[in-house]
Amino acid sequence: MDHIFIVNPHAGNGSNAQTLIPAIQAAAGSCGIIPTIKQTTAAGHAIQLATHYASQGTPVRLYAVGGDGTLNELFNGAWRFPNAEVAAIPCGSGNDFVRSFGTPAHFLDIPAAITGHAVPIDLMETDSGIGVSITSVGLDADVAYSIPKYRHIPLLGGSMAYNIAIVERLLKPLGKHVRITLDGQQHDGAYLIAAVCNGRYYGGGFFAAPIAQLTDGLLDIVLVSKINRLLIANIIGKYKKGIHLQNGQLTGHFQRVMRYTRAKSVEIQPLDKPDIVLNIDGECAPAPRLFAQVLPLAGRFVLPRGLAPTGVLSLA
Repeated sequence: MDHIFIVNPHAGNGSNAQTLIPAIQAAAGSCGIIPTIKQTTAAGHAIQLATHYASQGTPVRLYAVGGDGTLNELFNGAWRFPNAEVAAIPCGSGNDFVRSFGTPAHFLDIPAAITGHAVPIDLMETDSGIGVSITSVGLDADVAYSIPKYRHIPLLGGSMAYNIAIVERLLKPLGKHVRITLDGQQHDGAYLIAAVCNGRYYGGGFFAAPIAQLTDGLLDIVLVSKINRLLIANIIGKYKKGIHLQNGQLTGHFQRVMRYTRAKSVEIQPLDKPDIVLNIDGECAPAPRLFAQVLPLAGRFVLPRGLAPTGVLSLA
């Protein structure tokens, strides 16, 4: 098997991935493999690299050395090739996908990644390509879309940029009037957040879909109704911790303001604006709609040696 490490040099704070290259070389030597290490130079480059190596036809393990965006690009390039599997060495700002299985620290054990085993997982097909973890519209996507314009300002990096982006969005009208179609069943409504979940986490640790499984052939849908700012402040922390669900049931205030369901395909169309901001695995851009349908067991994802997640992989 060939081992290809695709490094995003801009992941995280811009130095995280670079500092891992010596560790990759050392781990490869200790495991008796000869690694190929490639650095990306632009958005979309990881897709090109993954497609190139996966299309050779020989068994290949592609390592995403970066964040969720890099992992997304590797799956986009590799998912059609049965000889290819994707591993994660998370060093981005969110690293949300791997949280469905364990902590990011589990995946930073590079020898364990090299000697780990691949399992089949569901993927999402969207208008913008393959999604791996969560795609969403609403307040969460709007905030994420606003963050980059603050990051370049001195002293406004990291959590400060995030907090300012939240304040900016809360000062604007909240809620979107949309038409939601779940497996062909249509209804209209006003929603603050609509998240379509293959994995469990997004947004830098929001535990949106605590009971999502990556092998059940279904997408978990989280719909938060349009609510006032006071109630947002009351529920957002609980939503981040995942305690809006207990024993698979909505709790407290969430019974009145949230819907949690499952579907194989989802379409969300704006009714009051031509475009909405769409988040796919942490990457945000305006789009005319959100569309996602599950691709059952279409991807192969590497679990580090010794990691035995429960619940999220019913077939593992």
